[in-house]
Amino acid sequence: MRHTACMIRQWVFLIGLLVLTGCAAAPQPQPAGNSQDVILEAPEAQVRAAFVRVLTNGGYEVERGAQDDSAIRTDYREEIGIYNWLYRTQFGVNRSKVAVTLTPEGETATRVTVQVWYEGKSGEWMPLTGSWVPYDAALPQSAANTIRLVKNELGLL
Repeated sequence: MRHTACMIRQWVFLIGLLVLTGCAAAPQPQPAGNSQDVILEAPEAQVRAAFVRVLTNGGYEVERGAQDDSAIRTDYREEIGIYNWLYRTQFGVNRSKVAVTLTPEGETATRVTVQVWYEGKSGEWMPLTGSWVPYDAALPQSAANTIRLVKNELGLL
């Protein structure tokens, strides 16, 4: 009887140790993202306004910083209306967010760096239990497409 109780404790300890080591996995690296750098022949104020319009029309909520702030950031793109929190946390299979850096290159030109983070769910039961991992951005959310839409908004195409 003592021998059986000792073996049960050893097995419980071993299973607990295995579970603990499985839960102590290395942290996921931040996604490198999809980025593009370009110079647009338009003043910074016009470029900033065009980016805000394009990102808002694309379903992103733009975080407005100070007027002299050289960055435009968004939260994750709105997918399905008021239940976005549920989509992003449980049932969603992909999500994206954008960061734009604007640097004046004189009076009539602006250097623009657009970075898009695109993530998808991984795992066998991906909608419910999968974790978010970086993927290559889908074409509609890519940095190149965002710049194309801004050029079109500015009338540079």
